[in-house]
Amino acid sequence: MEDIAYADKGRPSPHALTGAGVAVTDAAGRVLLGWSKKRGVWELPGGKNDAGEGFAEAAVRELAEETGLRADAEDARLLALLMDSVHGVPRVTAAVRVSAFKGEPSVREPELIDRWEWHDPAVLPRPLFTPSAHVIDTVWPGLLTGLPPVHRYPVADF
Repeated sequence: MEDIAYADKGRPSPHALTGAGVAVTDAAGRVLLGWSKKRGVWELPGGKNDAGEGFAEAAVRELAEETGLRADAEDARLLALLMDSVHGVPRVTAAVRVSAFKGEPSVREPELIDRWEWHDPAVLPRPLFTPSAHVIDTVWPGLLTGLPPVHRYPVADF
């Protein structure tokens, strides 16, 4: 069989933000949240994915860059894609659950995050960053109420 040729139309104009939100828990089942100096909210580790980087890879990279926790991409499971918008720009957040990690959380980006703390999912601090709240609602459905609208696309293992 002959290879098929592929081509793009040229450089696309930016249209959306994409990134990963990382739900990681300690041995007691508490979820890691950081206090954002910039936003004045609690948020999960995570952030934008780099060009050519998958969501699981972005999740473990961001986890290491922000908290110092080390995880393998094989221990990062994509649960769902979440789509909302911010200031009229579509935002796609990958809800990623990390099941194993090494290390202790520490502040690696002090200009962004003041501190990292473990929290019982049943008693979460407020306010929460909206994408983080959507990821938490994916991992622990029904835990949060009054969430802003989101399109949730669960990812099936195949």
